[in-house]
Amino acid sequence: MPVELALTPDSRWTDGTAELAAAVGAAGFAGLGLGADRASAPGAAEVLAGAGLRCSELLALLVSRNEERTLASASQLAAAAAAVGAPWVLTVPAAPPSAAAAALLGRCADVVAEAGARLAVEFSPLGVVTSIPAARELIAAADPGRTAVMVDTWHFTRGDSTWADLEQIPLEEIAYLQFSDALAPVGDDGFDETMNRRVWPGEGTFELERFASVLRDRDWSGTVSVEVLNADLARLPVAEFARAAYTSTAPYWS
Repeated sequence: MPVELALTPDSRWTDGTAELAAAVGAAGFAGLGLGADRASAPGAAEVLAGAGLRCSELLALLVSRNEERTLASASQLAAAAAAVGAPWVLTVPAAPPSAAAAALLGRCADVVAEAGARLAVEFSPLGVVTSIPAARELIAAADPGRTAVMVDTWHFTRGDSTWADLEQIPLEEIAYLQFSDALAPVGDDGFDETMNRRVWPGEGTFELERFASVLRDRDWSGTVSVEVLNADLARLPVAEFARAAYTSTAPYWS
């Protein structure tokens, strides 16, 4: 399929799913990420379809050392994925890479696969899996057929991945992308930077044209989900936010 634009929601939004979907669909997006609570609510699939959207990702599975809790969360997300037909469950490794961590990730992948979904493993410089190569090693050890790497422009730019990593990752190992820009850091608080200081694509310091062109030149196709986390922008009406997110992102992928 060609590149498809979606929106990853900000957890601070309080709008109802119907209002959110209507705004996102009207802005031009094809997909919308949902948390398990929204996706599991009665009528969620119909709400998305009515807005001309699909659920592009479910948020999110935390794979910790607590096996029971992790598998219970995977089961909950699998049920939500089945309800809305989500192809991906965003997955955040919270335990350092090990044979046991990979085995648990593989078990989660089995659970989610029963719902027709796969795990999108997120690397982050703020986490235990910090780069594209580290994420690739984890999915190779877990279940490469049922897991893939989610590449976020913030995590890529602020972390220890390289352009060569982006140029060389097999396309089938990319689950989807999350796309944003960010202002130059003002301190060492990485959590504040990623949660509150992202900006519309083109208004920050990231080499987004280079990022997009690397993948376009490789004929990558898939979902680009805009994730602009910013405390001030989160206060905008969702319709205004969605329009700005779409219009600032679309030129990179057209």
